[in-house]
Amino acid sequence: MLTIYAPSNNPKSKCWEVFNGVQKHWIEDVKFADNALDYFCNDDTESMFWGLVNNNTNLIHQIEEAGQNWWFTDTPYFGRFDNNNLTPNNHYWRICKNNIHVGYIPGLDNKRLEKFNVQVKDKTNQGDHILVCPSSPGIHNFINEQDWLNKTIKEIKQHTDRPIIIRHKPRGRGTSGPSEALIPLDKQLENAYACVTSCSISAVESLCQGVPVVCHQSSFAESICNTDLSKIESLNYVDPRDWLNSLAYQQFTPEEFNNGTAISILKEIKVL
Repeated sequence: MLTIYAPSNNPKSKCWEVFNGVQKHWIEDVKFADNALDYFCNDDTESMFWGLVNNNTNLIHQIEEAGQNWWFTDTPYFGRFDNNNLTPNNHYWRICKNNIHVGYIPGLDNKRLEKFNVQVKDKTNQGDHILVCPSSPGIHNFINEQDWLNKTIKEIKQHTDRPIIIRHKPRGRGTSGPSEALIPLDKQLENAYACVTSCSISAVESLCQGVPVVCHQSSFAESICNTDLSKIESLNYVDPRDWLNSLAYQQFTPEEFNNGTAISILKEIKVL
């Protein structure tokens, strides 16, 4: 049995672009519960969530303590939605198992990544400033790093005197992400020596721009990025192409959820 925790009072939520398809094609029976509940349905084998809204953080931590599997859906690594141009096949949602981000599956082909025309630049050996990109307060609360930004700035200054630029997650018009940014991320990366982030998707664009990344150990980029700020002046940079392929295979359009492609691919790559 899979229990999907959803906002029962919001039929217009974008979560239904994922959940309706999951209900049709999941490998087990599916039922729904309200994500405002204070407790999880502990008779179920697996659970699924949409973002860290309502009481999801508390519910996920309860499920982790009980040792049960859970799934998480949220914004993608490429192909984010644009409210001004929304169709069932032009935007994506990521789906993750037992984490809020996907894991790295080496050796996948680039067929899905090719759809996004992702360009990967060689590592830059130049750059002056350090771009610090904190995740949302909800993410920091989830990983128990509520004071991440202050602690990180303090630690950076212990190991380098490079200038620091802080880029908060863009928000506006009831949403967040690149469409709400006053300054595009690629502009702030143009002369960056490094990007430091907790779990932000900014790590993807940074690596594609050839800018080394230091991330939190809970980040989806941890497997190919630096995690030790004491080594900020001697950072490693790993070619991200294989890792990017892995990301592309774990995000899907509403149409792919609805027609069963998403579930089929998750089985194929042995996530499901």
